[in-house]
Amino acid sequence: MAAAVKSFHFIVSDGAKVPQDASTRTLIRKQAMKDIGISRRKRAARVPKAKADEPTPIIAEGPIELPAVVDIDLIDPQLYDLDDAVFSAESTAPASTASDESWQLSVVSSRSSSSPSSDEDEQFCSLIATINPSTEYQKLRTKYSFDLMDLSFLTSFNISQVAVWTMQQQPELLETLLGHRICSYLHYVPQRYGQGKRFFDATVDCVLAKASSRMRPDEAGPAMAATRLYAKALREVQTAVSDKKQCDDADLLCAVQLLSCYEIMDSKDLSAFSNHISGSAQLVRNRSATGFKSEYERLLFLGHVGAAYSEAFFQNRASHLAQPEWMQLYDLLSEESTWLTDTHPLMIRVRKIMIYFPGILAEIDTAFDDTDGCSASYKLFEIELRLRSIHQDTKNALEAYKVHVLRTSMMRPPQCEMHKRREAFGSIMEGLCVCKRMIAAMCDSDRLQLEHEVQSIAQLILDLRDSQQDASHSWVFTNVEYGMAQLVIDTREAWLEDASTLSPVEKRAASKRRWLAFKRGMTPHAPLAGWD
Repeated sequence: MAAAVKSFHFIVSDGAKVPQDASTRTLIRKQAMKDIGISRRKRAARVPKAKADEPTPIIAEGPIELPAVVDIDLIDPQLYDLDDAVFSAESTAPASTASDESWQLSVVSSRSSSSPSSDEDEQFCSLIATINPSTEYQKLRTKYSFDLMDLSFLTSFNISQVAVWTMQQQPELLETLLGHRICSYLHYVPQRYGQGKRFFDATVDCVLAKASSRMRPDEAGPAMAATRLYAKALREVQTAVSDKKQCDDADLLCAVQLLSCYEIMDSKDLSAFSNHISGSAQLVRNRSATGFKSEYERLLFLGHVGAAYSEAFFQNRASHLAQPEWMQLYDLLSEESTWLTDTHPLMIRVRKIMIYFPGILAEIDTAFDDTDGCSASYKLFEIELRLRSIHQDTKNALEAYKVHVLRTSMMRPPQCEMHKRREAFGSIMEGLCVCKRMIAAMCDSDRLQLEHEVQSIAQLILDLRDSQQDASHSWVFTNVEYGMAQLVIDTREAWLEDASTLSPVEKRAASKRRWLAFKRGMTPHAPLAGWD
């Protein structure tokens, strides 16, 4: 009897496990689809056929969501860190909601980066999508056949007025941004939708409706519905902003940032986009840097940084993000990782340098406009010292970039890493161009040497355009780099002119003339006050 007991083994299961063997998984999927096909044929056989003289009734069915197959190489590595614990900690929805969303995320992140999507994977995803939606967001997603996470790239650092203006000229470019998923506050929207906040739900409704209408441009109905929902969202958000009790609500900040995503997809009015960015900046300042504590709130701040920097640049003023408390908060978002992400220390380091530029640009204008020669000289000298420090920081960032590339040289980088490397390198080169030109504008004795260096960097950037095949969505940052490089080359003669025979007053006037021409060239489409 004892021997019999010892030979008996209990079977313990922790739930369904995915077979490791690829052929086994393929067989399971094919069998699942075969069973569904058999059941459908049986149901069809039981339905009586319509007689020849009777019209066949048309049954209206709800839209079935067919999720797009996600390429793992286009997914930000930070998405892998958003596990069940993160979702459930922030969610106020039932437990089933958080577990369902995190399960979907784990399905995506568990795929091997070296295994391309197969037809069986597409069929399997379609099979899962036919399950009846159980949450309010799932119902909304099914209604519009669109997932909000496919808009996550619209919350990235590089989406700015330049990107919106470019999409005004080429509306088809929006499609290149959809589906490139990055770590974003949009991950938390599904759990917070349907919790009774009218301004939040109305905003999510209008954004998804707009995305759906952009996928069906030939149909007038979806576009009209999106416009109607947008008007409703504006009313609800305005009501919430007027309520002092709701001004510190993170969901209100999220709603305002979502409205800017709507304007990006609409791409009709730059002023509307700027208004939402300004409103978002006001809500951020009201919360103060110490008010961003949870992961959801910090991702909201991360989504605000790029747009706020761009807005300050085009408004010719210093960014509030350049203040020490906001820089410290930005540093807190830094997270070490093998591959580059938006919160990688190198990317944050490069972008912190860029955030200082709008304020310095405005200060140079003020110094050149100062009629007091002594005061103007002192201001320019003070700015020059700060710029030389920033210039050294930029060169140090370039060395850090080289170290990162060397450290990972023995590993196979995913495609998203290559995109981030291109973005980081281009931002550093662009920063060096602007920084050297600013120093040359204030220090005429170093102008010729600095200009030769600037010309070399500009030519390097343009050579990258001709020698490398950029990703479809990389235009959001490469367009700015190429435009800057071309501007540098086009203005070469003015910055290399001989001023040895000019008096100090004439040299200063020539420097101001060169500087203003260069500055206007950086924003040719933005009619801003104070740039003349």
